[in-house]
Amino acid sequence: MTALVLQLPAIVEPAEFEAEVVVSVADRLRDDHGYSRSPGSPGADGDEHRYHLVPNGSIAVVRGQGRMVVRLHGIDVDARDLFTGVSSELEQRHDGLAVEIE
Repeated sequence: MTALVLQLPAIVEPAEFEAEVVVSVADRLRDDHGYSRSPGSPGADGDEHRYHLVPNGSIAVVRGQGRMVVRLHGIDVDARDLFTGVSSELEQRHDGLAVEIE
């Protein structure tokens, strides 16, 4: 499963950055594939936060020490292509952000 791995700069607040990443991914899914974010707060499963989408699927985010991993679940899109677009936007806005797509 393709993942977007972000090494966060020290000056980034993880919770705020997570919200920014989720909005960026959800906006691209909406614009390019017709998905929309389900209203309400994310579901949590341990360290993983899931942001549900309509009609199906979710954006999953796991935060660790200075690191964030984003995956898509139940969505039939080219995740590598989507993450490439999102990562370039994030890198432009945040100096020192290291991005890897696995």
